[in-house]
Amino acid sequence: MENKFWKGLLLIGILMHILAAVLMPLGLDAHVHASYVSDEMDDGEAHLEWGELRPDAPDSSTPSEVPADDKWFAWHSLIEMWFSIFSPSIATLHVLGLIGGLGCLAAIFLATRDLFDEDQALRLTALASIYPPLIRATGRFYQEGVILMIVVLATYCIIKAVRDKRELSYWWIVPLVCAVIILSFKGMPIWYVIPAALALLMVKRIEIGQIKFALFAIVVEAIILYRNEIPLNNPDIIPALLSAFIGYFIFVHCGMLLFSKDDGVDTDESRLITKGSSLVAACLIGWIAALWVTEAVALETGFFDIVRSFRNNPRYLSLLIIPFWYSRMLKSESKGLTIRGPGRNMIVAAVCFMLLVNAAVLASTGERGTEVIGAQLGDDIDEGEDIIFIANSPLSVHRMYSIKFAMDSDSDGDNLGFWRHNDTDWHNELLECDTLKDVNWIVNYPTGHAVAPEGWVEVEFEGSDRVSENYHLYTWSGENERCA
Repeated sequence: MENKFWKGLLLIGILMHILAAVLMPLGLDAHVHASYVSDEMDDGEAHLEWGELRPDAPDSSTPSEVPADDKWFAWHSLIEMWFSIFSPSIATLHVLGLIGGLGCLAAIFLATRDLFDEDQALRLTALASIYPPLIRATGRFYQEGVILMIVVLATYCIIKAVRDKRELSYWWIVPLVCAVIILSFKGMPIWYVIPAALALLMVKRIEIGQIKFALFAIVVEAIILYRNEIPLNNPDIIPALLSAFIGYFIFVHCGMLLFSKDDGVDTDESRLITKGSSLVAACLIGWIAALWVTEAVALETGFFDIVRSFRNNPRYLSLLIIPFWYSRMLKSESKGLTIRGPGRNMIVAAVCFMLLVNAAVLASTGERGTEVIGAQLGDDIDEGEDIIFIANSPLSVHRMYSIKFAMDSDSDGDNLGFWRHNDTDWHNELLECDTLKDVNWIVNYPTGHAVAPEGWVEVEFEGSDRVSENYHLYTWSGENERCA
């Protein structure tokens, strides 16, 4: 009877992943990476052609070629292989996102079945299938689903290595390779695998209590901020760290660990996985906190505005749900995951809450406006015509690249994009016919509140009924060339 519950939940979870791939727009990072890859497929070198994602000026951008420098080699290679088979497009990326999400669930099931039994594999996979960050990753083509698949493989091999009892088991090779791939996915230096390996060796010899856990997070945050040349007396450092700890509690403990009882007696395997997972969690908490502070400084905006704009950053902690689950299930006499017993009502209520969260996310799937306008521009824009994107929100250049990929998914056009904050004097820039002399299209993002100058007309674009009414697309309507 219990397995029927989990099988039904798994089917609902798989259906939600499919709906996410159909209904959700791609994430901003997905558009950026796709732009890198399509440009490399076009001319052999991976560049962003419309300038830095975080320009030096806080209110404008200037097109320039920004090389990838192989920072995301593994992730870009995966996308390039997919594009080579099915061509670059938003639709093909959604299919790849769905494959990544379902592949992650398959990896969880197979690894858990081999380490424990089929019943535990079914229950764990069913819960993972309705975990909101993973469904969101599938729909928006974030990396978390694929990375969690790699984390599952690494954790599986670490457990196998501990069981092997040999000092130099070949099982240890796989986690190192997985760490290199994950670092490449995130655009981090590969040499980071060395301190990661040393840290893993260190945790075998020390206990990580709450104080050490917090200290690890603080040290990581301080190191990243120092590397980013941000003063360590910045007033946002402590609020960022506290916010990251809250995210850890919500995404890891409330999101998943309350489903399993922390019973049983510790074993060598459970202790190692617990310590390793805790160390990684502390590092991620410090990293997330440092990201928030860095963005607040770079965008010259308030910390809590940044937290609101980047509120989904704690999703990176979702990579720890399987290792933490395994750490509990590896204890001797552990009951694992079950809806039987005194905690049944709480588990059922938590499952229902997660389903409601997923339903709400799927019902309000996010803004597709830039994708819709990009598709319209792809049909209407002529060679050599540039666009200006008016937006007053963080990540405005990221959003501009979502227009670019939808407009020119093969990256073979010669159109440029400029971003301006609406408070800038962009009207006069258009009249001066200098930097913006080839601009023939104006795109207003809902936060831009742009009013087109005289001589411009609004274009009715296909799909406008499905996006915010505050999106506007204008084109030059004069009889002569704008800057003749």
